[in-house]
This record gives sequence, C-alpha cells and structure tokens, in this order.
Amino acid sequence: MTDTASAIVGENAVAAVRQPIEKAWGLPAAAYTSEEFFRLEQRKYLRKMWMAATFEAEIPEPGDALPLIVAGLPIILVRNSNGEIKAFHNVCRHRGMMVLGEPCQGLKQFTCPYHAWGYGLDGELIRAPFFDGTPTGIEKGDLDTDAYGLVPVRCTVWHHWVFVDFGGDAPPIEEHLAPLLEFMNDADIGAMRYAGKVEWEFQANWKMVGDNWENYHHVYVHGGVFAKMSDDIDMETSELWSKPQHKGSVLTLRRRIEIAPSYTYKETGLPLIPFPEGKERVTAPNFIFPNVEIDLVRDNISSIIYEPVAPDRTTAKMGFFFLGGAATSQEHAEGRKTAMDRWLGPERSKDANDGVRNQDFRIWEAIQIAKGSPAADANIFSPLWEGNPHYFHNHILDYLEA
Repeated sequence: MTDTASAIVGENAVAAVRQPIEKAWGLPAAAYTSEEFFRLEQRKYLRKMWMAATFEAEIPEPGDALPLIVAGLPIILVRNSNGEIKAFHNVCRHRGMMVLGEPCQGLKQFTCPYHAWGYGLDGELIRAPFFDGTPTGIEKGDLDTDAYGLVPVRCTVWHHWVFVDFGGDAPPIEEHLAPLLEFMNDADIGAMRYAGKVEWEFQANWKMVGDNWENYHHVYVHGGVFAKMSDDIDMETSELWSKPQHKGSVLTLRRRIEIAPSYTYKETGLPLIPFPEGKERVTAPNFIFPNVEIDLVRDNISSIIYEPVAPDRTTAKMGFFFLGGAATSQEHAEGRKTAMDRWLGPERSKDANDGVRNQDFRIWEAIQIAKGSPAADANIFSPLWEGNPHYFHNHILDYLEA
C-alpha cells in the first residue's frame, strides 16, 4: 500500500509545491487522475478530518434515516427518538451487508435485508432471528449483543450541517470552524433557514473546488454574473477588493461591502443576513477543508457539500438558506428564484452555462480532460490572486506526506 504522495508523484513534484508561491508549481496531473492517489487521499486526508455529510434539514424528524457514501465509506445518518443525529457504518455485523439502502422516515429500528438482523436507532443489536434457533436469536445468550451493534462514527451538528469524523481524532468542530466565523464577521447564520437542495455530478476531481478559490477567473468564466475586472481589482493600486485569506482549514475571499464596488445584482427583495452590532457587513465565499463550501452573500447562503466519488467524478449537493420565513414564504418566492438563478442559472441545468455553478463545473470538467496531457504538470500560481490554491495544495501534502 502506497503511503505518501511522493511515492506516487515523485519527490521533485512534491518539492515543487512546497516552494514559495513565486516559484511553486501546483500538484501534478497524477494527483487528479491517479486512482492510487485518490485512495491515498481518502485514507490519509478525507477520513482524518471533519467531513460534511448532509444538511441537518434532510433528516428532520425522529426515525428519519439517510444512507450515504462519505469518503468512500457507506454510512447511516439517523435522528433517534431523542432527536439526536447519530452516524453508523452502514454494515451489518453478521455478514457485512448494507443495512439501509434508501432514505426512510419514521423508522423504529433498522432491519438488515439479508438475514433480518435488527438494530435500534442508537445502533444496538436487538434481534438476530433464529441465529441460535430461537425467534429473536438472542434468547440463549450465546450472541453478545453489546459486541455486535452497528459500529458508530463520530458525528456532530453545527448549525445547518452534519459532520462526521471517521478517524475520531479531529479537533472539536468549533475549533475546526473558528476561522470561518472570523472571516464572516460572526454573521448570524443560525437565523438562516433551509429552502432546499439541488444535486448535480460533475466529471472532474474534487480538488478543483479549492483550486478555484480565487477571483482571477471571474470575468472570464462567469459572463453575465461578474461584469468588470474593476469589480475585483482596484485599477489604480492593483489591490484586490476581495482579499484571499486562509487559516487552519478554511479558505475565503472576504469582501468589505462598505468600501468595495458592488457586483451587479438583481434586486431580490429578500431580507439581509444580520450581523452583530458594531460588526462590518461582509460577503465571504468560504471553502472548509475538505469538502464543504459555505458562501455568504447579502441575502442568502449557498452551500455545497462535495462528495469525491472517483478521481474524475464528484457529486455536489447544493443547499440554499434564507433569513427566517423568507426561506419558505410565498411572499419571497420570486426573490428566492432570482437569488438561485444567479447560482444555478435560469435553466437549472448542470449542462447549461448560465449560472455560477454550471459555469464552474464546465471549466473544471475541461481542466480534468487536460490533466491527461503530459503538459499538465507545469501549473504556476499568481502571487496576487492565487495564494489560496497554493495553501490548499500544501495543506493536502501536510497530511499525505505525514
């Protein structure tokens, strides 16, 4: 089993990433195309951190359960009778069958479809029919029910997001996400409400997300959304209006609304996201390693939970949040549509080219194809614009080279 990135891409390639940004190269093409590199990432990076799994609103009531694949592993998320969300490996302890195959509501227990072993919503084994010849399979006491419950996965809920930690050693979620609150100036995201999600899959590597955390591409990729280069850079001073910043496990492009020129927006009539008294209003698209995007704009939060499926396949679960009743009221239906048109495009199609999301995915898929070329290893960074992608590549290597 390959244990380091350098064993796959070579020591020189790793050393090139480690250089100061003015001299550095990005991760080589094999980091985006190699199955071996992808498996290494799953084992040493994705499963060692807090991974976003779903939006809390997707399992709203006790007995609601959701089977997911996260970092290549099948899990169950369930809200138990006390209203707590728990996570378990989706593996029956008898013969290794997946216990839950589809989302369910109102469950009282799980039943494995292979031999009908039953588990409570807290994972305990409660039935193994006729395993010992008795109806419940546990009456003779030969089967240690404490030892053969579902295997738990460390799990926590932070505002609207459910996170899991397979390794069990990630720092507290509050520590992991502290830079996010700092970058957002403590915007009141707890006051936001879930309006729904859209799920698309793009044919590109998951790292394209962090690679994209710069505004250099805005006017070239997002025609109709970002109109002028002067909206992103002060033409007199060459200073950027949205400051690329990184700290811990978070990348951001923090924009001070009070001093920066306004991007072109269609008015929505939606209520603005509240900020604490005395805190300056900002917008901040944020990428939290390894797989969740939380984009704070004036009147909504657009969040994507990315699930790396293969070196060249990624699922994007795109959730949308608005302030209080504006998330669901008929009064604000047109405003929500206008806001979501900006993100998803009026056609609401991954294959269109009319919104921020499908425009990004289209570019990433083209880059993925180009990664098959031997010329694709020589990627450089703009020190002005692309400090975030350089930091991201080094963060990955910190784990893969350990």
